[in-house]
Amino acid sequence: MSRAFLLLALLIGAHSFDIKQKPNSKNHQDITSMAILRATANICKSADESFETPKQLNPKTLALACKKDAFTSNFEEGIKMIISHNVNTDLKYLLVAKYHFHSESFLDGKNLIIKGMEKITELLNQQKFEEARKTLGEIMHTLQDFYSHSNWIELGYTEPCTALINLEENIPNPADENTDTCDNTVPDTNTGAKLLDTVLQNKILTSGYFGKSKKPGKCSHGGKSDFTTGFRKSWNGINKDAIDSSHGLLHNQAAEVAIAATVQLLEKIWKSNNDANYFRLVGLHQDKPKGGWKSRFSIFSSKSRVSDASEQRNENADV
Repeated sequence: MSRAFLLLALLIGAHSFDIKQKPNSKNHQDITSMAILRATANICKSADESFETPKQLNPKTLALACKKDAFTSNFEEGIKMIISHNVNTDLKYLLVAKYHFHSESFLDGKNLIIKGMEKITELLNQQKFEEARKTLGEIMHTLQDFYSHSNWIELGYTEPCTALINLEENIPNPADENTDTCDNTVPDTNTGAKLLDTVLQNKILTSGYFGKSKKPGKCSHGGKSDFTTGFRKSWNGINKDAIDSSHGLLHNQAAEVAIAATVQLLEKIWKSNNDANYFRLVGLHQDKPKGGWKSRFSIFSSKSRVSDASEQRNENADV
């Protein structure tokens, strides 16, 4: 499949937390930037009892609070590099299910994340920070997609699925290939595909199928570039990629849990390494991040620009 087609699929709203900015929606850039800021604030707090989380959290205010304000531009650059590798995962692996937790590929997706975490530690030990950022961006993308593409949120979960980053944990109650999960006949364009009552009652984990076809009884991803929904039924899916997606009413919940999950991922990588390697990984370090990273198109437009991205936090709020 040509790169031009891949880019076109993305621009019309492919199958992931969006890369374009939409009103009242968070894209991969927003989720990744917020997670890096929150995780880095936590790590600075652990190293300095006098640390205070900035009320307005952004690379500049956080670098100052961490007493590393001389490295602000490096920090912004490091975040941009990681984001770029995150977004480019859609270009490189558009139709590979495990990179997006499509088609109930839970074990393959988890294995990709676990192996990626192990690879990052190996690369950091070898001081190969450019390659580590690339791997980090890719597994962040996969982890974040779990919350948009599966029914984790619909099942009532409000915290991340820690099994995705812990080898010893089992993914809770994934559907098998013979289990029906969606009623694909419900003609309601406002709510997307209807998950079966048995799925909700028994907390059976499923995810949407994306591409050309799926087994009857399974859920579709949904969207204009998903042909598993059938002719003129692009609404009939379960994704929460944006506020106007099939299950878009749950988009903001999915995005917030995806941010929390990405924070957990970063903190686990930090604990497996050390402060110095973590700070250099995200760019909050005297050494300027190196490497070719820029996308073929702008992914830092509108409010998703890293230098502008910030969040107001309550004075006593946890990060």
